[in-house]
Amino acid sequence: MAVSGRRGVGRSTVAHALARAGELRGTITVTTSLQADVDVYVVAEVVKPEDCDAIAATGRAVLAVLNKADLIATTQSGCHPHGPTTAARHWSARLSTRVGVPIEPLAGVLAVAALDDLVDDTLWAALQMLASQHPVTTQLRRRLLDTLDVFGVTQAVAAIRRGATRAETDTLLRRLSCIDEVVDKIGVLGAQVHYQRVLDAVADLETLAVTDRRVGEFLARDDTVVARMLAAADAVEAVGLKVDRCDSAAAHLRRAVDWQRYRRGPVAGMHRACGADIVRGSLRLWSKVGGSA
Repeated sequence: MAVSGRRGVGRSTVAHALARAGELRGTITVTTSLQADVDVYVVAEVVKPEDCDAIAATGRAVLAVLNKADLIATTQSGCHPHGPTTAARHWSARLSTRVGVPIEPLAGVLAVAALDDLVDDTLWAALQMLASQHPVTTQLRRRLLDTLDVFGVTQAVAAIRRGATRAETDTLLRRLSCIDEVVDKIGVLGAQVHYQRVLDAVADLETLAVTDRRVGEFLARDDTVVARMLAAADAVEAVGLKVDRCDSAAAHLRRAVDWQRYRRGPVAGMHRACGADIVRGSLRLWSKVGGSA
């Protein structure tokens, strides 16, 4: 993925957070725009006409990120179980209708703090002092604000007052940052991009197979058919559908029947192709383990 956006919206912070999250998951890599499969476009507070123009010009799968979402958070501490608050999510939804692509809220500063373990012993002690209503030095306050911003400090202090441990507070800050939700959304787009690439490659190979028997044999191999099935399964699972991955003859046949029914329903072209590949791969596996009509 490539990260872009206007100056001042926190592109470098978002890119750093996503790179760290990608390293931990092993699923995404931040790269240059020329090499990327997915574009992450960063906005903050508002969407400007140049943002809409930049998003429309990408030509690739795009996820917009509302960075600094903690600034939209309500002032009531400890009441944010789903991220930077419902307010930030509602604002993201409103902005999404304007730009025409999904927008996910993100508190980039909190994400970096959590992923890079920036709350060290000194800052943890300072948070505990604030929770106990003891004063801390100006230098420590500045470090806390640079690391967690006002929202993060407020939430960490509230958690400590509720009896949270250091590990629990770190987990809370990561959850409040919404970094994992953003990475999940990138994964959805990435799985679809990967499957579309499989479809494009297969189309090219099918053209070659007209005059080259070896290409046709490759496309008909069990490994090729099953690989297409797995890519299709990843694509549909990325959007929340469930694929039974059990490896028994009964499971293979049941999967084929279920996805044959699915692909005949009111689904879009890519999902219809996913259904076809899952059916084909399931029947091939069913026959290999001794399935019979």
